[in-house]
Amino acid sequence: MIDPHELMEKFGLEGLCDKADRYFQQVADPTPLMAKPLMNLKEAPGMLYHLGLLLEGLKLAKSMTVLDFGAGTCWLSRILNQLQCQVIAMDPSRTALDIGKRLFREYPIIGTPFAEPQFLRFDGRRIPIPDESVDRIVCFDAFHHVPNPKDVLSEFCRVLKTGG
Repeated sequence: MIDPHELMEKFGLEGLCDKADRYFQQVADPTPLMAKPLMNLKEAPGMLYHLGLLLEGLKLAKSMTVLDFGAGTCWLSRILNQLQCQVIAMDPSRTALDIGKRLFREYPIIGTPFAEPQFLRFDGRRIPIPDESVDRIVCFDAFHHVPNPKDVLSEFCRVLKTGG
């Protein structure tokens, strides 16, 4: 079993963020990661099912600002942007965010986006956006990687608008 407290003690937040970046740097071909949730036949049905539940629960409306926390290669950010949301893709890995920028550039959404996505690096501590500035926060298949969940949840509360 992996003990997150041990990892935090051993590497610190900066070290863990660097490890996330090195993971994405080692990906020779990011195309399958960019194709999520349709990257393979075995995982797609479960991912689509869970994604559907998530989207239903978010109760999105056009023009909402959505923080995609732990965005990785930004495939969900792209879907949210297609749904006419203003998206902030956030990840500790600059490389993952660069792959996300490539995804948006090479596979643009259909139609005119409501707003261009923002890509922000998370330093492991503070979400670099103003208080009460997002309508929704989504963290799909990423929160289990967060070594300091209480601090991150506190940041979520800070940036989320009342009623979000």
